This record gives sequence, structure tokens and C-alpha cells, in this order.
Amino acid sequence: MTDSVRATGPADVLSFIPHALGSVPRESFVLITVNNGRLGATLRVDVPLAPTPAMYARTVAGHLAADPATTSVLLAVYTDQTGAPELPRPFHEHIEALIEVLDEAGTPLKDGWLVTSSHWQNLLCDGQDDCCPAYPLESITDSALNAEMVYRGSAYNQDPGATYTPYTGPAETEETIIAAIATQMITGTEHAEALWAHALTSNGPIPEQDRIELLATLQIPTARDMVLCTIIDPDLKIADGAGDLLIGKVAPDWNRVDKAQERARELINAAPTGYRAPLLTLIGWTDFLKGRASSASNHFTQASNDSPGFRLAELLTGVMNLGTVAEIAKNPATAYKPQH
Repeated sequence: MTDSVRATGPADVLSFIPHALGSVPRESFVLITVNNGRLGATLRVDVPLAPTPAMYARTVAGHLAADPATTSVLLAVYTDQTGAPELPRPFHEHIEALIEVLDEAGTPLKDGWLVTSSHWQNLLCDGQDDCCPAYPLESITDSALNAEMVYRGSAYNQDPGATYTPYTGPAETEETIIAAIATQMITGTEHAEALWAHALTSNGPIPEQDRIELLATLQIPTARDMVLCTIIDPDLKIADGAGDLLIGKVAPDWNRVDKAQERARELINAAPTGYRAPLLTLIGWTDFLKGRASSASNHFTQASNDSPGFRLAELLTGVMNLGTVAEIAKNPATAYKPQH
């Protein structure tokens, strides 16, 4: 979507958020930078658990600093937590610390809203019912901006915690994958690279034999790492800096990323238990690059459940547990924008 959209009130802003993130946030702080009235970058972080209010606020403000054109900030807190009875809102101390840090940075918090599973209301009032009444969630989905986004073809995942159906294919598939792995260990990564190059540029369902071979490539660490690199850029090599690539310092070709996720979901349906972890991790990692932390975390968990001790999923989970946000997701010039 290249044309700008107009937000005329809180419901419009709140309807914009899931379109920007690709899903409805859960237990999240979502911040939107504003540049003289124009919406900028959208940042989602988990609600604070262990960090002190000051540390949490500084970390969030540091992420927002990636957009130098910011003049103010909007905040939406998605949670069903109620907080302490004597406080007017959940995470009160963290929000106050965030307000202070943003004021010091010259990018004040312009407005904020609390969104629960049943209603939304203003976040910055004193908690009195006559000051901040609760509004139904339908007022968000019924907003003019949401209608405009849907008209333009935008859609988002209503359930970022979605799971995948159990494998119901032929019992001999595992033996076939094992045989393909043995063959590819001999042929090297060139064959795997050619397979994925075709899968990421072709249309239509993946042929059955190609599905087996693509599944096999992801079971071989060197071939899997090559695949991750070429998803970002077909000319990238592992030696070009896999660390920077994994933590989101390398701007990708988002069309290839979308295609890779589409192919990974297709392959999951063809993968028996124990062979899905690389695919789930691929989807989780690319969702991390898109700034969709909730979905990314869910996929890493599913990967670990499919193959306990799967190292790449554990590594990326550790990155996310540090509160790391992909740099490309913080920069409006490189952040993911859904293709319609």
C-alpha cells in the first residue's frame, strides 16, 4: 500500500495497528511515532515483566530513536491484566517512566489507550468512569480507517497463536526424507540452493518430490543456514555475516520473505512430527524481522516442542528474551510493509 490513510480519532489509530503488525497484539505495548501529525513507525514490545520501570522506558525509547523524524508518540497497551487496585491503570509505573523519558527526548506521549479482550478506553486519564468510558471493540473494526484498509486489500491474522494441524500424510514419508538427506549430504548445498531458488520464484503448489527435497535441505544445518541467507537476498552468502542477518541488521527483499513464509506453511503440512522445527523457526524468525514478536515467539515454542533442544529456535528465543527488536523493524525505511 503506497497511498496514505487518514486517522481522525482513536478508533482509527487502533484499527491501523493490527494492519501494520499483521496481527492483533496480545500483552503488548504498541508505540507509533508521529511526525507533525503523520503516523510513522509502529513498534511492538512485550508488556513489562521483570525490568524496572526506568530500564524498560529507556529501552523502549531507544528503539523509537531509530526514527529521527518523530515529533510525538502514541501508545496502545494491549492487556487483560488489571494491575494494583489502588492504581488507575495496569503498568502505571512503567507508563509514567515512559512518559518522563519521552518528554526528555523531545518526543512527548501525545495520547494513549488501553485495549483489553472486551473493550478499549483512554489510558492517560485518572481512571474515573466519566473521564475515560469503556468503548466496545466493535468500534475499532467498524472504524472508517479499518474499512478503508480492508477495501485496499489489507488483512491480518486474527490469532497470532495459531497452530498447525497434525501430519496425516503417508507413513513412509520419514524414510523418504532420510534418504533425501543422505543424497544431499553428498551433493552439497548447490542442489539445495537451486531447489529453494525455484520455490521462491515459482507459482502454484510445490510438486511432491520437491517437497521431500526441500524438507531434507532444512534438516542439514549448512544447507538450512544457506536458505536463511538467500531468503533475505539471493546473492548473500553465510560468510557475509550470519549474525547480523539473524538479529535483523540486514534489510531483506520483503517479497522473498513473504514467499518463503508461504512456502514454509505449505511444507509444514507435508512434514511429519520431528521435521517441522526448521520450518517453524523460519516462520518465527521472519516474523521477528517483521516486528511480529508474539507470532515469532509462538513459532519458536512450537519448534522446540516438535524437536526438543532445536538449537536455532533456542538461540532466537534468547535474542527475543533480551528485548531485542530487529533494527530493520525500527527503521521506517526498511520496516516491513504488507504487499497488496
